[in-house]
Amino acid sequence: MAKFFNTSGPCIARDHYMIEPWMRFERQKLLGLVDNKRYFILHAPRQTGKTTMMRAFARHLTAEGRYAALYVNIEAAQSFRNDAEKVNKVILSEMNIAARLGLPENRRPRAEHLQVQEPGNGIREFLTHWCLDLDRPLVLFIDEIDALIGDGLLSVLRQLRAGYNDRPESFPLSVCLIGVRDIRDYRIFSEKEQRHIVGGSAFNIKEKSLVLENFAREHVAALYGQHTRETGQEFEDAAVDRAFHVTDGQPWLVNALGRELCFEDPPAAEGKTVTAAHVDAAVERLIRRRDVHLDQLADKLTEPRVARVIQDILLSGQGPGTGEITSDDRQYVLDLGLIRKGRLGWEIANPIYREVVPRELTSVMEDQIGQDPGNYVTPEGKLDLEKLLAELVVFYRRHHELITRRKTYTEAAHHLVFLAWLHRVVNGGGSIEREYAVGLDRMDLHIRFGGEEFAVELKLHHKNALAEGKEQLAGYLERLGLDHGYLILFRRSNIQDVDRIGAREEVRHKGRRISVIVF
Repeated sequence: MAKFFNTSGPCIARDHYMIEPWMRFERQKLLGLVDNKRYFILHAPRQTGKTTMMRAFARHLTAEGRYAALYVNIEAAQSFRNDAEKVNKVILSEMNIAARLGLPENRRPRAEHLQVQEPGNGIREFLTHWCLDLDRPLVLFIDEIDALIGDGLLSVLRQLRAGYNDRPESFPLSVCLIGVRDIRDYRIFSEKEQRHIVGGSAFNIKEKSLVLENFAREHVAALYGQHTRETGQEFEDAAVDRAFHVTDGQPWLVNALGRELCFEDPPAAEGKTVTAAHVDAAVERLIRRRDVHLDQLADKLTEPRVARVIQDILLSGQGPGTGEITSDDRQYVLDLGLIRKGRLGWEIANPIYREVVPRELTSVMEDQIGQDPGNYVTPEGKLDLEKLLAELVVFYRRHHELITRRKTYTEAAHHLVFLAWLHRVVNGGGSIEREYAVGLDRMDLHIRFGGEEFAVELKLHHKNALAEGKEQLAGYLERLGLDHGYLILFRRSNIQDVDRIGAREEVRHKGRRISVIVF
C-alpha cells in the first residue's frame, strides 16, 4: 500500500510519511533520564507527535534489552473522574492490555499480579508485584495523564510518588507522564478533601519537564521529500517555505496540508509540481472545511479563560481585559498550542490559526448579516471597498445597540462585526491576511481581491489614537508597497451620537493617503 500523510492517531512507519522521532528530539537526552532513574514529564499541544515519539522510544528500550518498557494510554479512565477505585481498575486493565501487545510473553504481568487487595491503591500494588517478578527494570510511559481530573488524578500521582523510593527492584525504574500541560500547572480539585491541590506538590518527584517543539523548516522539507521520493512529485522551495510559514511547523497542519496538496487537490494531485499558490489554495480549503483538529480548536474558544486571552490578542492589548488575565490563563492557552510569544508580544500561534479564530468567532454573525457579496463586486470583478464601507456605516447606525450584546468577546465586538462584514464579501473571491498581537496596538488587514490590494487598520479610539494610527498605517502601507489605506477607529463606550458613526477624514502622512473612518 502506498504511504500517505497521517492526520489521525500516531504515525506508523510502514503506512505513513513521518519524521524520524529523533530528528526532533535527542534520544540521548531521554536515555539519560531513564538510565539515571528519573521520573519526568513530556508535554506539548495535541497532535504534535508525542505519542508517536514515546511509543517508538518504548519499543527501542525493550529491543535494546536492558529494560522492559511499557507505553500505556489511560484516556479510557477519563469518564470515571473522581471515582479513584474505578480509575485504578481501568488503568490496570489498560496496562495489562498494553503489556500483552508490547512485551514478550515472559515479561508480561501474570493474572495474580492483577489481584490487588486495596482497589484504591491498585496501581501501586500491581506495579510492585510485577516489578518483583521481572528480570529487568521496568520503564513506564503513561500517556493522556491530563485526561484524568480530581481525585482520580490525585490517586494516580500519589501512588507513583509512594512507590518512588522502591525503584527499581519493586517499582518502575523510570516513569514519564505525557500530556498537554506540565503537571506543575495543574490545580486539582479534590472532592474528598474539598480543596485545590497543585499538581507539583502531588508529584514532587519530577526531575524535569520536556517540551516537544513543532517541526523546523528542515523537517517539513524532509516530510514532503518522502512523498517526492515515493511518487516523483516535487515541491518547489517556495511551496515548502510557504507551508512552513502558514503552519509554523505544527505537525498536524503540515500533514493535513500534504494530504490536501498531494491527494485531494486536483491540480496538484495529478503529479504536477506543488507551488506556493497550491499551498495557499489548500490552506483555504482546510479552513473552510474545519477538519477535526481545527474544529477542536474552535471549540476551545468558548472557554472563559481562553476567551479572555484571545480577546486581548484580538484587541492587540488595547482592551481593558488585559489586567484580568492571569498567568494561569495564559499558560493554559499556551499549552493548548493556541498562542505563542512573538516578536511584538503574545500572538495566535500560526497564520492558519490566525484565520480560524476570527472566522469562527464571526461565523454566526456572518450568516445574520445577510449581505450578498455580489453587491460589492464590480462588473470587472473588482472589490468596491468604498461601497462596502458605506453599507457597513448604515448597518452600524441601525444596529449599534446590539453589537456589544455578546456573551463572550464583548470588548472585541466592534472588531468582530467589521471582520464578519469583510468575510462575508471577500472570502468568495479574495483573501484577508491579518497581523495582530498583544503590544501591536492595532489589527492590520491586507485584503487581496480581483488583482487589487487594500490595507485596513482597526484601532480602538483614545486620546492619541489618530496620531498613532496614522504613523502605524503609514509604516504598514510602506511595507506592502501601497499608497492608500483605511484607518478604522472604534469608540469603546455605548454610542450616543449616532450621526457621528461613519465620520470620515482624508489625510496624508509620510507620503501616504489615509482615509480615517470613525465608528
